[in-house]
Amino acid sequence: MSDQASELRARWRSLAPFLREEIIRTGRSSEAEANWIAVHYARMSLGRVRRRMWIVIIVFMVVLGVALGLLRSTDVVNGVTLPLVTTVITLPFVLALFAWARGQVIAFSRIITMNEAAPESVAPVSVRPGWGERLDVRIVLGRVIVRFGGIALVLALVGALMAGIGAHTSTIVVCETGAGVILAMLLWIIVRARRHDPMVRLSEEGVTVAGWGTTVPWGRVTGIRVVTPDMRRGVSGSHILALSVDAPEQLIGGLSGAYAKSAQRSLSAYGTPVSFSDRYTDTTAHAVASAASTWTGLPVRST
Repeated sequence: MSDQASELRARWRSLAPFLREEIIRTGRSSEAEANWIAVHYARMSLGRVRRRMWIVIIVFMVVLGVALGLLRSTDVVNGVTLPLVTTVITLPFVLALFAWARGQVIAFSRIITMNEAAPESVAPVSVRPGWGERLDVRIVLGRVIVRFGGIALVLALVGALMAGIGAHTSTIVVCETGAGVILAMLLWIIVRARRHDPMVRLSEEGVTVAGWGTTVPWGRVTGIRVVTPDMRRGVSGSHILALSVDAPEQLIGGLSGAYAKSAQRSLSAYGTPVSFSDRYTDTTAHAVASAASTWTGLPVRST
């Protein structure tokens, strides 16, 4: 967990219990500072609900597989009763897990909706434009490993289960090959993240994106947006920071290879080549937007 996330969690836990209960139940409280803390804590926690689900599912599958293997080896269950036992154990667990996740998403989403303007309107520190502090945005490799490693592990376990029950060879090959491809992608992401650290840097010179080999000065930044992706696409809990710049095509023209293609995709999707998702970063898009606003004096817009 990053220092910022640890500090935010500590501030949330430092609130009086009755305040936390009121915020969780209704979405807000009568204290502005508590609402401000709650909004940022809710945004951070939304992004972690899915990761926690993956962790719990992976642990459950491993424990269940070991337990069923032991039971089958001692003839407590056989090939006929194995599917029934697996269903009886798995179904209540899955339903309870999804009920918990749904409750978490509803509660945190209600906090954000009820206090949409809270982070900007009650922020405790007001700094004159151009007097900001340097901010480094880094990828949290633990989150990436949990997500991609979890998918690879599930595929590998499914392949092993198919092999155990004598399924068709092609199904096993597909599962195991998929696990290998995802592990290769994970390795590539880890190497890339370590090579380009930090991913984004905000400083007195402007915005520096890893791998670009250039810094976008603050004078070229014309707008700051935080975009909430469509939750139906499976990206709930993450946000996109988009910094509009003048002459974006000229900026893209100075890039090459994969960086130019990525910047062009960003321009098509968000109207600017300078954007990133905070799904795997140690700093939220809202925090980066607030820092950029301090440097430029531009307001933060949410879309």
